Amino acid sequence: MSPEALSARPNGLGRTRAEVLDLLEDSTQGLTVNEVAAALGLHKNSARFHLAALVEAGHARRTRSSASVHGRPPLEYHATNEAPSVTIGHLLELTQLLLCELAATSAKPFKLAEQAGRRWGESLAERNIAAEELQRDTAPSQSLDEISRGLAKQGFGLSVQDSVLSFMRCPFRATIPPEQLPLVCAIHQGLLEGFVRVIDPDLTVGQLSIGNRDCCVTIARKTQRSPSQDSSAIST
Repeated sequence: MSPEALSARPNGLGRTRAEVLDLLEDSTQGLTVNEVAAALGLHKNSARFHLAALVEAGHARRTRSSASVHGRPPLEYHATNEAPSVTIGHLLELTQLLLCELAATSAKPFKLAEQAGRRWGESLAERNIAAEELQRDTAPSQSLDEISRGLAKQGFGLSVQDSVLSFMRCPFRATIPPEQLPLVCAIHQGLLEGFVRVIDPDLTVGQLSIGNRDCCVTIARKTQRSPSQDSSAIST
């Protein structure tokens, strides 16, 4: 994030604290005090101070690491849904205006929202690949990691378990009026489909399950036809 964007953070966040929060928002997993300090070149005490302040403000939460380690597992920090992310007021107003116009003038606003999301997802994936930040057609075990890394750059807090992608943080939940969120979710459904189609065409995206705080979606490999099925189809 640019210095100008960081300095424009709302809710009284200073430059360093905004950098800490920005790091949490971009991460696909929880970060420890040591990891935050190393990433931003801070003293551990300074990193701990800013993380504690973010927790106190409701912008971050702390959990015990589930990693297998000797002794007491370290604390990890995650950005919350309440953390500010959309900081440019006129862009937020423009987003709300377009959502209102879509809902008011289209007979099928959710279908159009998904179509727009697919175009966005395809474009986003292609840009990431062109910048060599993501890879296309990776090994099956790596595809979900590539997808989660790409979406994390858009401000989503993500976790991956087996074939389920969980969104622990959406950058729009705290900024878009509740009545407009279903259209945003439809856009994100399309975003997932378009993004996945470019990264790995052999994957299919299930229906996004919307929760009160978290959302999740199953991304699975398409069913492969067996040789016997193919030969049977040819013979008929």
